[in-house]
Amino acid sequence: MDVVSVGEVTDGTLTVVLRGDIDFTNAARVRETISSAVSARRPRAVRVEMGEVTFLDSSGVGVLVDAMKSAWEVEAGFRVVNPTPRVFDQLRIAGLLDAFGLG
Repeated sequence: MDVVSVGEVTDGTLTVVLRGDIDFTNAARVRETISSAVSARRPRAVRVEMGEVTFLDSSGVGVLVDAMKSAWEVEAGFRVVNPTPRVFDQLRIAGLLDAFGLG
């Protein structure tokens, strides 16, 4: 199973599903997948579903920040939804809860 999947734009929202470990081993590929989808589809909002993420290192946090920037480039909103408790804590420590719509 791939760690990233991108759905169709529904009601203006592009949903990205992340799963498993998001870390230095796959961050570049995940970043490019999200960025390309946002650029090509130009949604009004980007929603990143994180309910199946088991591990997120600093590279993974960087992927989320870059995904947010990609959304901003097309004037889209950005939200992270359903983070696991572990991921939520990492985002809290990084000070990103408000930026990701979790605050």
